[in-house]
Amino acid sequence: MNKILLLFKYDKIFIKNLLILSLPLIGQNLVTSSLNLLDNIMIGHLGVNEIAAVGLANQYYLVFFLTMTAVCVGGSVLMSQFWGKRELHNIKKFSGISYIISLLVTLIFTLIALFFPQIIIKAFINNEKVIEIGSNYLRTVAPSYIFTCLSFNFCATMRSVGETSTPMKGSIIGFLFNGILNYIFIFGKLGLEPMGVVGAALGTTFSRLIEFLYLTYIVYIKNHIIKATFKELFSFDSYDVKLFIKTATPVVINDFIWVSGVTAYSKSYSLLGADAIATMQIAGITNNLFHIFGIGLGVASSIIIGHSIGAGESIQEVFEKGKKMASFSFLVGIVVGILFFITSPLIPLFFNVSTEIKENILIILKIMAFILPFRFLGMSFIIGSFRGGGDVLYATIAEGVSMWLLAIPLGFFSVFFFNIDIKILYLLICLEEVGRLLFGFPRFISKRWIKALV
Repeated sequence: MNKILLLFKYDKIFIKNLLILSLPLIGQNLVTSSLNLLDNIMIGHLGVNEIAAVGLANQYYLVFFLTMTAVCVGGSVLMSQFWGKRELHNIKKFSGISYIISLLVTLIFTLIALFFPQIIIKAFINNEKVIEIGSNYLRTVAPSYIFTCLSFNFCATMRSVGETSTPMKGSIIGFLFNGILNYIFIFGKLGLEPMGVVGAALGTTFSRLIEFLYLTYIVYIKNHIIKATFKELFSFDSYDVKLFIKTATPVVINDFIWVSGVTAYSKSYSLLGADAIATMQIAGITNNLFHIFGIGLGVASSIIIGHSIGAGESIQEVFEKGKKMASFSFLVGIVVGILFFITSPLIPLFFNVSTEIKENILIILKIMAFILPFRFLGMSFIIGSFRGGGDVLYATIAEGVSMWLLAIPLGFFSVFFFNIDIKILYLLICLEEVGRLLFGFPRFISKRWIKALV
């Protein structure tokens, strides 16, 4: 019993360091999720088809975003350890590799969204109205992917050197513009014609541009520490590229497995109809408001772990930090889960949907609230300790087995053979969290995830 209580005993320095890193990350994601919720409330006033169309289009964006960010995060694993050694020149050249590869990935996704949007939406649903609305949205929002990629590279490099406040400020600026511009374009304010979901896409594109311009100003005009010349960015050799690819590839595979799993979940929802898609779109956006606390703590944990390994701390010292961060994440998950459960009845009131959809949303939100502490603990293992420690391959295996051998087969089997409703389907999909912990905990205890990469 005393050993368990010791897990929840934190010194002031630990709390201070974790909060300095995590609070800006949480603040950044909170602004993003809040305005995404606001966007969905605006789109929700247009109708169920519009909610479903934008939700499915955003599944494609999610595939792009996680593939692109996986490249950047793979590089930041190395950059965090280089920062532990205070080798800034190596950070700059590895950020150059990240720029090149992530921009190539982004260009492919952008061209597909511009020229083949109908194929993307049709992969999820056969409703012609939803396909038309979703295709128009996707085609209009596609240019924003370029600005998103450039901005995220700045942010990933900043975070690797322990600087999380500037990315937060960039997101606040970008998403405030997103909320304002979406309102103007969607509903036709300031003398403009109402544009509906196309207006939402335009607002997103302009806001991403504004965020990128702000970050460029901070880095190159204000001379941020990560400011690099072209010579510094492209000073890498073949060995550096091989090391980057070796480190980043498992992250890309891990995120591809995860996002393809989430896409499969969306496909299973769509088999139940547009109402089910709208239900999960609203519930999912709301869940992200609370989910961001776990993500923020996980990313902060990975930075601390990477810096500690790079600075040459012992395996036991790194392990003790990982234990503290895991227990702290679980504790925060309990508190946030309770808050989520209490506030969940308010969410359906903001949407112009049927009574049945509102009832389903409420039940699913309560399931999400209960799962939250276990999800936060899993994030601490996968995002925090394993990625920060350089053990991305095992994180990939744990993610893949939990989704593709457990949750996804159960979900589709139940839809096809038992005609279940959206509430039961989501409950089955939540078994993913059980699998993630069953695979994550033994690996964490073994300490084999602690690896010096540089």
